[in-house]
Amino acid sequence: MRVRSTKMFVAATMLLAAAGTAPAQAADGARTLTGPSTGDADVFLTYVGCKGVFAPATAPQSRLNLGPYDAPLGRRSLGLVPSAPGSAAGPFARFGSLASIGSSLSVASTSGTTGVSHVMSITPTSPPGTAWSGRAEIAVPAGSWRGVSAEALTYDWTLVNLGTLAPVAPAGSATPAAFAAEHGDGSGFVVTGFGCDGSSFNLDAVRGSGASFDFEGIALTTTSSVDRPQAAAGDKVWISGRVTDANGRVTGDALVLESRRPGGAWAATEQHVLPDPDGTARVHVPVSETTEFRWHRPESQYADEGWSEPVTVTVEQPAPAPPSTPGAGTPGPGTSGPGTGGTETPAPETSAPQESGPEKSAPQKSAPEKTASGTK
Repeated sequence: MRVRSTKMFVAATMLLAAAGTAPAQAADGARTLTGPSTGDADVFLTYVGCKGVFAPATAPQSRLNLGPYDAPLGRRSLGLVPSAPGSAAGPFARFGSLASIGSSLSVASTSGTTGVSHVMSITPTSPPGTAWSGRAEIAVPAGSWRGVSAEALTYDWTLVNLGTLAPVAPAGSATPAAFAAEHGDGSGFVVTGFGCDGSSFNLDAVRGSGASFDFEGIALTTTSSVDRPQAAAGDKVWISGRVTDANGRVTGDALVLESRRPGGAWAATEQHVLPDPDGTARVHVPVSETTEFRWHRPESQYADEGWSEPVTVTVEQPAPAPPSTPGAGTPGPGTSGPGTGGTETPAPETSAPQESGPEKSAPQKSAPEKTASGTK
Protein backbone atom coordinates (compact mmCIF):
# COMPACT_ATOMS: atom_id res chain seq x y z
CA MET A 1 0.00 0.00 0.00
CA ARG A 2 1.31 3.42 -0.95
CA VAL A 3 0.42 7.05 -0.25
CA ARG A 4 0.32 9.60 -3.03
CA SER A 5 2.37 12.68 -3.84
CA THR A 6 0.87 16.07 -3.04
CA LYS A 7 2.42 18.32 -5.72
CA MET A 8 -0.37 18.09 -8.27
CA PHE A 9 -2.93 18.71 -5.53
CA VAL A 10 -1.04 21.72 -4.17
CA ALA A 11 -1.56 23.70 -7.34
CA ALA A 12 -5.23 22.74 -7.52
CA THR A 13 -5.75 23.61 -3.88
CA MET A 14 -4.18 27.03 -4.26
CA LEU A 15 -6.36 27.81 -7.27
CA LEU A 16 -9.47 26.83 -5.34
CA ALA A 17 -8.28 28.79 -2.32
CA ALA A 18 -7.70 31.86 -4.45
CA ALA A 19 -11.26 31.54 -5.73
CA GLY A 20 -12.52 31.38 -2.16
CA THR A 21 -13.89 27.84 -2.38
CA ALA A 22 -14.22 26.08 0.98
CA PRO A 23 -13.84 22.32 1.35
CA ALA A 24 -16.95 20.18 1.50
CA GLN A 25 -18.13 19.23 4.98
CA ALA A 26 -18.47 15.53 5.71
CA ALA A 27 -21.11 13.96 7.90
CA ASP A 28 -20.34 13.23 11.53
CA GLY A 29 -18.85 9.84 12.45
CA ALA A 30 -15.54 8.23 11.51
CA ARG A 31 -15.22 6.45 8.19
CA THR A 32 -13.43 3.12 8.33
CA LEU A 33 -10.46 2.67 6.00
CA THR A 34 -8.56 -0.53 5.20
CA GLY A 35 -5.59 1.21 3.60
CA PRO A 36 -4.05 4.63 2.92
CA SER A 37 -6.64 5.74 0.36
CA THR A 38 -9.42 7.94 1.74
CA GLY A 39 -11.36 8.43 -1.48
CA ASP A 40 -11.69 12.10 -0.51
CA ALA A 41 -10.30 14.98 -2.59
CA ASP A 42 -10.20 17.31 0.43
CA VAL A 43 -8.30 15.04 2.85
CA PHE A 44 -5.89 12.24 1.95
CA LEU A 45 -2.54 10.78 2.97
CA THR A 46 0.54 12.13 1.24
CA TYR A 47 4.26 12.82 1.77
CA VAL A 48 6.29 16.03 1.62
CA GLY A 49 9.82 17.20 2.30
CA CYS A 50 10.62 17.95 5.92
CA LYS A 51 12.49 21.17 5.03
CA GLY A 52 9.67 22.56 2.92
CA VAL A 53 6.32 21.54 1.51
CA PHE A 54 7.75 21.61 -2.02
CA ALA A 55 11.15 20.08 -1.11
CA PRO A 56 12.11 16.68 -2.59
CA ALA A 57 10.50 13.72 -0.80
CA THR A 58 10.28 9.95 -1.10
CA ALA A 59 7.21 7.79 -0.57
CA PRO A 60 6.94 5.51 2.48
CA GLN A 61 5.59 1.99 2.60
CA SER A 62 2.35 1.47 4.49
CA ARG A 63 0.67 -1.45 6.25
CA LEU A 64 -2.13 -2.07 8.73
CA ASN A 65 -1.15 -2.93 12.30
CA LEU A 66 -2.75 -4.10 15.51
CA GLY A 67 -2.05 -1.27 17.92
CA PRO A 68 0.67 -0.42 18.68
CA TYR A 69 -0.36 0.10 22.29
CA ASP A 70 -4.13 0.76 22.42
CA ALA A 71 -5.24 2.34 19.15
CA PRO A 72 -7.27 5.56 19.60
CA LEU A 73 -10.07 4.27 17.37
CA GLY A 74 -10.88 0.60 16.98
CA ARG A 75 -8.09 -1.97 17.24
CA ARG A 76 -5.81 -1.15 14.31
CA SER A 77 -3.92 1.77 12.80
CA LEU A 78 -1.98 2.60 9.64
CA GLY A 79 1.75 1.93 9.90
CA LEU A 80 4.16 3.93 7.76
CA VAL A 81 7.80 3.01 7.11
CA PRO A 82 9.92 5.82 5.58
CA SER A 83 12.26 4.82 2.77
CA ALA A 84 14.82 7.36 4.00
CA PRO A 85 15.09 10.30 6.42
CA GLY A 86 14.04 13.74 5.22
CA SER A 87 10.44 12.99 4.21
CA ALA A 88 7.26 13.32 6.24
CA ALA A 89 4.11 11.29 5.61
CA GLY A 90 0.66 12.15 6.92
CA PRO A 91 -2.70 13.69 6.09
CA PHE A 92 -3.27 16.57 3.67
CA ALA A 93 -6.39 18.57 4.55
CA ARG A 94 -7.98 21.62 2.97
CA PHE A 95 -9.55 24.24 5.18
CA GLY A 96 -11.80 27.22 4.64
CA SER A 97 -10.54 29.27 7.58
CA LEU A 98 -6.98 29.71 8.81
CA ALA A 99 -8.44 30.71 12.18
CA SER A 100 -10.03 27.23 12.58
CA ILE A 101 -8.07 24.68 10.56
CA GLY A 102 -9.77 21.67 12.19
CA SER A 103 -7.04 19.17 11.25
CA SER A 104 -5.69 16.64 13.77
CA LEU A 105 -4.41 13.08 14.08
CA SER A 106 -2.98 10.60 16.57
CA VAL A 107 0.56 9.25 16.12
CA ALA A 108 2.64 6.59 17.87
CA SER A 109 6.16 5.27 17.36
CA THR A 110 7.76 2.49 19.37
CA SER A 111 11.14 4.19 18.92
CA GLY A 112 9.96 7.80 18.82
CA THR A 113 9.92 9.95 15.68
CA THR A 114 10.07 13.54 14.46
CA GLY A 115 7.71 15.29 12.09
CA VAL A 116 6.65 18.56 10.56
CA SER A 117 3.47 20.45 9.76
CA HIS A 118 3.21 22.73 6.72
CA VAL A 119 0.45 25.30 6.19
CA MET A 120 -0.25 27.28 3.02
CA SER A 121 -2.88 30.01 3.00
CA ILE A 122 -3.95 33.05 0.99
CA THR A 123 -5.33 35.93 3.06
CA PRO A 124 -6.38 39.51 2.30
CA THR A 125 -2.88 40.75 3.22
CA SER A 126 -0.94 38.41 0.91
CA PRO A 127 -0.13 40.22 -2.35
CA PRO A 128 -1.36 38.70 -5.61
CA GLY A 129 0.74 35.71 -6.66
CA THR A 130 1.90 35.06 -3.11
CA ALA A 131 0.79 32.98 -0.15
CA TRP A 132 1.68 32.54 3.50
CA SER A 133 3.70 29.43 4.28
CA GLY A 134 4.00 28.15 7.85
CA ARG A 135 6.27 25.39 9.15
CA ALA A 136 6.28 23.73 12.61
CA GLU A 137 8.54 20.93 13.82
CA ILE A 138 7.09 18.13 15.97
CA ALA A 139 8.70 15.48 18.17
CA VAL A 140 6.83 12.36 19.34
CA PRO A 141 8.37 10.27 22.15
CA ALA A 142 8.02 6.49 22.32
CA GLY A 143 5.64 4.72 24.66
CA SER A 144 2.13 5.91 23.83
CA TRP A 145 -0.16 7.60 21.35
CA ARG A 146 -0.01 11.37 21.07
CA GLY A 147 -2.68 13.62 19.64
CA VAL A 148 -1.41 16.35 17.32
CA SER A 149 -3.65 19.29 16.38
CA ALA A 150 -2.48 21.69 13.69
CA GLU A 151 -4.41 24.51 15.36
CA ALA A 152 -2.29 24.17 18.54
CA LEU A 153 1.12 24.29 16.83
CA THR A 154 3.28 27.39 16.55
CA TYR A 155 4.50 27.92 12.98
CA ASP A 156 7.34 29.96 11.51
CA TRP A 157 5.67 32.00 8.76
CA THR A 158 7.09 33.16 5.44
CA LEU A 159 5.56 34.97 2.48
CA VAL A 160 6.36 32.93 -0.68
CA ASN A 161 6.06 33.54 -4.40
CA LEU A 162 3.62 30.99 -5.83
CA GLY A 163 5.24 31.14 -9.25
CA THR A 164 8.78 30.36 -8.13
CA LEU A 165 8.08 29.05 -4.60
CA ALA A 166 10.90 31.29 -3.44
CA PRO A 167 10.60 33.08 -0.07
CA VAL A 168 9.68 36.76 -0.22
CA ALA A 169 9.80 37.82 3.44
CA PRO A 170 9.65 36.25 6.91
CA ALA A 171 6.49 36.90 8.93
CA GLY A 172 7.28 35.78 12.48
CA SER A 173 5.98 32.88 14.57
CA ALA A 174 2.40 32.30 15.64
CA THR A 175 -0.39 29.75 15.82
CA PRO A 176 -2.70 29.71 12.79
CA ALA A 177 -5.45 31.55 14.65
CA ALA A 178 -3.06 34.23 15.94
CA PHE A 179 -1.56 34.67 12.47
CA ALA A 180 -5.04 35.03 10.96
CA ALA A 181 -5.90 37.67 13.55
CA GLU A 182 -2.91 39.73 12.41
CA HIS A 183 -2.84 39.07 8.68
CA GLY A 184 -6.46 38.27 7.91
CA ASP A 185 -8.30 34.99 7.57
CA GLY A 186 -8.16 32.82 4.48
CA SER A 187 -8.44 29.32 3.07
CA GLY A 188 -5.66 26.88 2.21
CA PHE A 189 -4.30 23.49 3.19
CA VAL A 190 -2.22 21.81 5.90
CA VAL A 191 0.01 18.72 5.74
CA THR A 192 1.11 17.15 9.03
CA GLY A 193 3.49 14.23 8.70
CA PHE A 194 6.13 12.20 10.53
CA GLY A 195 9.18 10.08 9.81
CA CYS A 196 11.64 12.95 9.24
CA ASP A 197 14.28 10.98 11.19
CA GLY A 198 13.57 7.80 9.22
CA SER A 199 11.75 6.07 12.10
CA SER A 200 8.59 4.10 11.42
CA PHE A 201 5.33 5.21 13.03
CA ASN A 202 1.58 4.67 13.06
CA LEU A 203 -1.35 7.02 12.38
CA ASP A 204 -4.97 6.82 13.47
CA ALA A 205 -8.00 9.01 14.21
CA VAL A 206 -7.25 11.35 11.30
CA ARG A 207 -9.52 14.40 11.13
CA GLY A 208 -9.67 17.14 8.55
CA SER A 209 -12.01 18.99 6.17
CA GLY A 210 -14.95 17.90 8.31
CA ALA A 211 -14.15 14.17 7.97
CA SER A 212 -12.78 11.57 10.39
CA PHE A 213 -11.01 8.32 9.51
CA ASP A 214 -10.35 5.10 11.42
CA PHE A 215 -7.95 2.48 10.04
CA GLU A 216 -9.10 -1.10 10.53
CA GLY A 217 -8.52 -4.57 9.06
CA ILE A 218 -9.43 -5.75 5.61
CA ALA A 219 -12.26 -8.21 4.90
CA LEU A 220 -11.05 -11.72 4.04
CA THR A 221 -12.91 -14.87 2.99
CA THR A 222 -11.70 -18.40 3.78
CA THR A 223 -12.95 -21.36 1.74
CA SER A 224 -12.42 -25.11 2.07
CA SER A 225 -12.73 -28.12 -0.22
CA VAL A 226 -12.11 -31.88 -0.15
CA ASP A 227 -10.94 -34.10 -2.99
CA ARG A 228 -13.73 -36.64 -2.35
CA PRO A 229 -16.77 -36.56 -0.06
CA GLN A 230 -16.74 -40.29 0.71
CA ALA A 231 -13.93 -42.59 1.80
CA ALA A 232 -13.32 -45.97 3.38
CA ALA A 233 -12.15 -46.19 6.96
CA GLY A 234 -8.37 -45.70 7.06
CA ASP A 235 -8.17 -43.86 3.74
CA LYS A 236 -6.55 -40.45 3.41
CA VAL A 237 -8.24 -37.42 1.85
CA TRP A 238 -6.90 -34.04 0.71
CA ILE A 239 -8.38 -31.01 2.49
CA SER A 240 -7.62 -27.68 0.78
CA GLY A 241 -8.11 -24.10 2.00
CA ARG A 242 -7.70 -20.68 0.43
CA VAL A 243 -7.96 -17.07 1.66
CA THR A 244 -9.01 -14.22 -0.64
CA ASP A 245 -9.67 -10.51 -0.18
CA ALA A 246 -12.71 -8.54 -1.31
CA ASN A 247 -11.31 -8.38 -4.86
CA GLY A 248 -10.77 -12.14 -5.06
CA ARG A 249 -6.98 -11.85 -4.75
CA VAL A 250 -5.38 -14.82 -2.97
CA THR A 251 -3.59 -13.59 0.15
CA GLY A 252 -1.66 -16.76 1.08
CA ASP A 253 -2.46 -16.66 4.81
CA ALA A 254 -1.36 -19.61 6.97
CA LEU A 255 -4.32 -21.70 8.19
CA VAL A 256 -5.16 -24.14 10.97
CA LEU A 257 -7.19 -27.25 10.08
CA GLU A 258 -9.95 -28.16 12.56
CA SER A 259 -12.12 -31.30 12.66
CA ARG A 260 -14.96 -32.85 14.61
CA ARG A 261 -17.50 -35.62 14.57
CA PRO A 262 -20.82 -34.24 13.28
CA GLY A 263 -22.31 -32.23 16.12
CA GLY A 264 -19.19 -32.53 18.29
CA ALA A 265 -16.64 -29.94 19.43
CA TRP A 266 -14.09 -28.51 17.00
CA ALA A 267 -10.42 -29.29 17.66
CA ALA A 268 -7.24 -28.37 15.78
CA THR A 269 -5.92 -31.18 13.59
CA GLU A 270 -3.02 -29.44 11.79
CA GLN A 271 -1.34 -26.26 13.10
CA HIS A 272 -0.30 -23.34 10.85
CA VAL A 273 -0.40 -24.95 7.43
CA LEU A 274 1.58 -22.79 5.02
CA PRO A 275 0.16 -22.37 1.52
CA ASP A 276 1.69 -23.73 -1.65
CA PRO A 277 3.04 -21.28 -4.28
CA ASP A 278 -0.49 -20.95 -5.69
CA GLY A 279 -1.72 -19.68 -2.31
CA THR A 280 -3.65 -22.84 -1.37
CA ALA A 281 -3.06 -24.72 1.89
CA ARG A 282 -3.33 -28.52 1.56
CA VAL A 283 -3.28 -31.36 4.09
CA HIS A 284 -3.47 -35.15 3.53
CA VAL A 285 -5.33 -36.59 6.52
CA PRO A 286 -6.63 -40.09 7.39
CA VAL A 287 -10.28 -40.64 8.26
CA SER A 288 -11.68 -43.50 10.35
CA GLU A 289 -15.24 -42.21 10.72
CA THR A 290 -17.50 -39.55 9.24
CA THR A 291 -15.75 -36.24 9.96
CA GLU A 292 -16.33 -32.54 9.39
CA PHE A 293 -13.35 -30.31 8.51
CA ARG A 294 -12.95 -26.53 8.43
CA TRP A 295 -10.10 -24.01 8.19
CA HIS A 296 -9.40 -21.44 10.90
CA ARG A 297 -7.67 -18.22 9.83
CA PRO A 298 -5.94 -16.79 12.91
CA GLU A 299 -6.03 -13.08 13.62
CA SER A 300 -3.30 -11.13 11.84
CA GLN A 301 -2.00 -7.59 11.79
CA TYR A 302 -4.30 -6.68 8.92
CA ALA A 303 -7.42 -8.86 9.44
CA ASP A 304 -9.62 -10.39 12.12
CA GLU A 305 -9.77 -14.15 12.54
CA GLY A 306 -12.29 -16.19 10.57
CA TRP A 307 -13.40 -19.70 9.62
CA SER A 308 -14.43 -21.43 6.44
CA GLU A 309 -17.69 -23.27 6.03
CA PRO A 310 -17.19 -26.97 6.97
CA VAL A 311 -16.86 -29.82 4.50
CA THR A 312 -17.88 -33.38 5.40
CA VAL A 313 -16.14 -36.65 4.56
CA THR A 314 -18.54 -39.59 4.97
CA VAL A 315 -16.97 -42.91 6.00
CA GLU A 316 -18.99 -46.11 5.45
CA GLN A 317 -18.37 -48.44 8.36
CA PRO A 318 -17.83 -52.18 7.49
CA ALA A 319 -20.84 -54.48 8.00
CA PRO A 320 -20.72 -56.38 11.31
CA ALA A 321 -19.61 -60.06 11.18
CA PRO A 322 -22.48 -62.62 11.33
CA PRO A 323 -23.04 -64.14 14.76
CA SER A 324 -21.29 -67.49 15.41
CA THR A 325 -23.31 -70.79 15.51
CA PRO A 326 -24.15 -71.80 19.06
CA GLY A 327 -21.91 -74.65 20.24
CA ALA A 328 -19.39 -74.15 17.48
CA GLY A 329 -15.86 -74.96 18.61
CA THR A 330 -16.98 -77.04 21.66
CA PRO A 331 -16.35 -80.75 22.13
CA GLY A 332 -18.89 -82.92 20.31
CA PRO A 333 -21.12 -85.65 21.82
CA GLY A 334 -19.33 -88.74 23.05
CA THR A 335 -16.10 -87.00 23.80
CA SER A 336 -14.47 -85.94 26.96
CA GLY A 337 -11.91 -83.36 27.55
CA PRO A 338 -8.29 -84.18 28.23
CA GLY A 339 -7.32 -85.07 31.76
CA THR A 340 -10.68 -86.77 32.54
CA GLY A 341 -9.49 -90.34 32.03
CA GLY A 342 -12.08 -90.91 29.30
CA THR A 343 -11.45 -92.45 25.88
CA GLU A 344 -12.25 -90.44 22.74
CA THR A 345 -15.05 -91.95 20.67
CA PRO A 346 -14.44 -91.48 16.94
CA ALA A 347 -17.03 -89.50 15.01
CA PRO A 348 -18.90 -91.41 12.29
CA GLU A 349 -17.24 -91.20 8.90
CA THR A 350 -19.21 -89.59 6.12
CA SER A 351 -18.78 -89.76 2.41
CA ALA A 352 -18.42 -86.80 0.04
CA PRO A 353 -21.69 -85.80 -1.67
CA GLN A 354 -22.18 -86.91 -5.22
CA GLU A 355 -23.35 -84.83 -8.06
CA SER A 356 -25.92 -87.46 -9.11
CA GLY A 357 -27.39 -90.73 -7.81
CA PRO A 358 -28.73 -91.67 -4.44
CA GLU A 359 -26.96 -90.44 -1.39
CA LYS A 360 -24.57 -93.13 -0.03
CA SER A 361 -22.72 -93.44 3.19
CA ALA A 362 -19.62 -95.49 3.90
CA PRO A 363 -20.24 -98.83 5.75
CA GLN A 364 -19.59 -98.49 9.44
CA LYS A 365 -18.20 -101.02 11.88
CA SER A 366 -19.52 -101.41 15.33
CA ALA A 367 -16.97 -100.43 17.88
CA PRO A 368 -16.82 -102.58 20.98
CA GLU A 369 -18.21 -100.90 24.02
CA LYS A 370 -15.53 -99.48 26.18
CA THR A 371 -15.47 -98.67 29.82
CA ALA A 372 -13.21 -96.47 31.80
CA SER A 373 -11.08 -99.58 32.70
CA GLY A 374 -11.03 -101.45 29.37
CA THR A 375 -13.17 -103.69 27.01
CA LYS A 376 -16.33 -105.11 28.37
